[in-house]
Amino acid sequence: MALSFNISKCVAWAPGLESEQDWQLWQSGEKHLTEDLALPKLAAIPAMQRRRLSPFAKVALHCALEASGHHQAEVPCVFSSRHGDLHRTTSLIENIAENKDLSPTQFGLSVHNAAAGLFSIFTGNRAPLSAIAGGQSSFMQGLLDSVAKLHANQLSQILYVYCDLSVPDCYRPYVTDDSSIGVGLLIEKANGNNDFSLAYNPAAKSLSSECQALDFMGFMLSDNRQLQTNIHQQTWQVSRQN
Repeated sequence: MALSFNISKCVAWAPGLESEQDWQLWQSGEKHLTEDLALPKLAAIPAMQRRRLSPFAKVALHCALEASGHHQAEVPCVFSSRHGDLHRTTSLIENIAENKDLSPTQFGLSVHNAAAGLFSIFTGNRAPLSAIAGGQSSFMQGLLDSVAKLHANQLSQILYVYCDLSVPDCYRPYVTDDSSIGVGLLIEKANGNNDFSLAYNPAAKSLSSECQALDFMGFMLSDNRQLQTNIHQQTWQVSRQN
């Protein structure tokens, strides 16, 4: 079974790719990912609050705020991340190992739904929100959750935000995909104009994917009719319907 949907706004942020033009140049092979991640300015957030935000939170909130636009105060949301704010969490674990006191604020900002909660606070959004973690398939798992909620709850639109940053050095030997990327999608009901469909097959096999979010952005910026990714015998297929 395939679920249909439309994307009215797509925003992404990655090292060296910060604007729509940057992403277009990346798709054409004229620009590449860099080593260093520049952080969004987030001018709409007061400076005192902005200073408390980690790089992970800044990228996630930038994508959320830019993609939601004037709907940000009422749109239901799904946030997804494989690792969450792992740099902040690692710092807390190191404090425990060194018998140091933990900061309640740092702990509160380290939990998996922290970015979603910050978005809700900054925008006054009281609509339902959820935070997803699905291993290497976290991007597609979050997209599936968003589109399923759109259909099941008969929503006119839903905001989907995916964010992951390169993991701390101590975890790199255990992680194959270490990409830094944030993606924000304002997803709406299919309307017959540039619609998409999402399908999932738990048994099929296809080419493996290192970073589903980057694959998705490449698909969005191309003329390809279909994106198919496979991780752990989970095959995800996004297709253009017209």
